[in-house]
Amino acid sequence: MQRIEGAGLIATSFRSLPAFGLTRATTLAQAVEALARYSNACVLNGGTDLAAKFNEGYSPAHMVCINAITSMKSVALRDGALVIGAGVTHYDGARHDLVRSVLPGFAQAWARLANVRVRMSATIGGNVTARRTRYEAAILLSALGAQLQFAAPQGEVSMACENIWSATLPQGALLYEIRIPLRDGLALDYERSMRPVMTQALALDAAGQGRLVTATEFTRPRVLDVQAAGGPPVYTPYAAGDPVAGDRYLNHVAQVFSVRQFERLQKS
Repeated sequence: MQRIEGAGLIATSFRSLPAFGLTRATTLAQAVEALARYSNACVLNGGTDLAAKFNEGYSPAHMVCINAITSMKSVALRDGALVIGAGVTHYDGARHDLVRSVLPGFAQAWARLANVRVRMSATIGGNVTARRTRYEAAILLSALGAQLQFAAPQGEVSMACENIWSATLPQGALLYEIRIPLRDGLALDYERSMRPVMTQALALDAAGQGRLVTATEFTRPRVLDVQAAGGPPVYTPYAAGDPVAGDRYLNHVAQVFSVRQFERLQKS
């Protein structure tokens, strides 16, 4: 909110933004160079989260548009991993034949994120790097053990998806692709029926090893390594600290969900 003389408090929007510089990058190198050069620079790709930030009062000095970098819009199999460009939209990614063939549960879950208007523009990379707990891509990717690949002035930076919440990236770093290692029989189930109270992703491979990721609208995803070779994974209660639902309730629902998710994965 900001105060306008004679008008009181009104909501900010892109119409109230001061002038800013613009770089239209066509390569990763151009984008990284521009982001490193300007200390208060933002990235524009799908723009859906950026519009929300503008409404919250964010005012960049420079904008780096990356939606012309075609290499960030591809999906491929490489070195035993499903590699998704950070610029792939939710709509295109969830419908991609390779994603649906290799990880159908992930494709189904991805297709449920946001509404159709947002899905047509918003990108998976923007969803993750926005670091908003109500966004869901990081939940799915953390369950699948995804690695985030950043291009940076000093060279590439790689990190596990779940570390995005606490990582300090060098100035100029740009997420350009996401790598999901494809272990034998890897499959994912996403329970979203209780959103926004909570959501939960369970990913298991053929040996029953995997991850259970629980998240709420207001707390960072909790990643739990699990073993479910002989039955449902053992759920370990934790202090979520959610301001809406109590820990006892959240842990009870999460445990019930984990059993149901295991059963669904066994049938798939």
